[in-house]
Amino acid sequence: MSSIDIGRHRQIDPPAPLPYHRIAHLTATTGKWWRPLVVILLGAVLLAGAFVIYPILVTLAGVLLNMAPTTSAFDDPRNPMDLMVALGSVAVGVPVILFAFRWGSGRHRSMRGTVHSVRGRFRWHLVARAGLVVFPIVALVNLVSFLVMPPPDLSAPPASWSLVLAYVVILVLTPLQCAAEEYVYRALPLQTFGTWLRSPLWGIILPVPLFMVAHEYGWVGQIDIATFAVCMGILTWKTGGIECAILLHTAHNLTLLLLGTWSPSSMKQGGEEPLTLLFSLPPLFVLTFGLMWWISRREKLAFWEALRGSGHLETARASGRSCPNAVDGREQRGEIYG
Repeated sequence: MSSIDIGRHRQIDPPAPLPYHRIAHLTATTGKWWRPLVVILLGAVLLAGAFVIYPILVTLAGVLLNMAPTTSAFDDPRNPMDLMVALGSVAVGVPVILFAFRWGSGRHRSMRGTVHSVRGRFRWHLVARAGLVVFPIVALVNLVSFLVMPPPDLSAPPASWSLVLAYVVILVLTPLQCAAEEYVYRALPLQTFGTWLRSPLWGIILPVPLFMVAHEYGWVGQIDIATFAVCMGILTWKTGGIECAILLHTAHNLTLLLLGTWSPSSMKQGGEEPLTLLFSLPPLFVLTFGLMWWISRREKLAFWEALRGSGHLETARASGRSCPNAVDGREQRGEIYG
């Protein structure tokens, strides 16, 4: 057999599977220390552009629909224009983060989906199966909380086309708003700090204060927000992707906003009662650890072991493209290590 034949039939080992926060180290190129800085800088530029373009689009929509925001605070859940501003201005973070990773992370086509999960794609089947349990539980808890602690301005919303449009905006933009927050506060920090440091704790804990500052709650609400952020960070690390965190976030916000049309003050943040923690934290813990247990059983993992993967690099290797693995053998462990 000639040397050409030997090279042609040479066995190329696939890259070692890595946990979500270390996925950039699948190749030497994507694992360079400056790559996350490029992603963040590019994301900031794209976000600035989105903040210029999106208000123009909302203004045009208002002219076409002959509608206007209720107040400058954009916090009326019955007004579709308020919802477009409040939810849409956050939802633009989804394309911003995805394009920033695509253009700035150096990940070739077979790796681009690793911002979603270690499988190299958004796992819709995972969301569909988990959603059958998550959505009913979250909806029931929020409904009971709403009935036990009814808002002082509880009233039936007047039937109108404006209300119908408000429901449409809620159903369309709320999942995108929640996804944007998860990509910004979970995916980006985990994969940024994971490029530099082995422990996922950096990417889980350090973004929590930023997530709290972004929400103008009182001390009760801040406890709730901080706990939620930590749980979503752990869940993202454990499940090897952002999908379950987006699911939980969407189930919570979507049901609250749909109920919020019965309370014009529901979108105002601050002044939460301590009793609300009784309705928010126990279900959060149950669902978080329940999903972790489910993934552990489904993937045959220890409870505190992260799901690992290598995106679609196996396909890239099989086709003969060079994808050198820049990670030593210690990275094949998925535990939370220091």
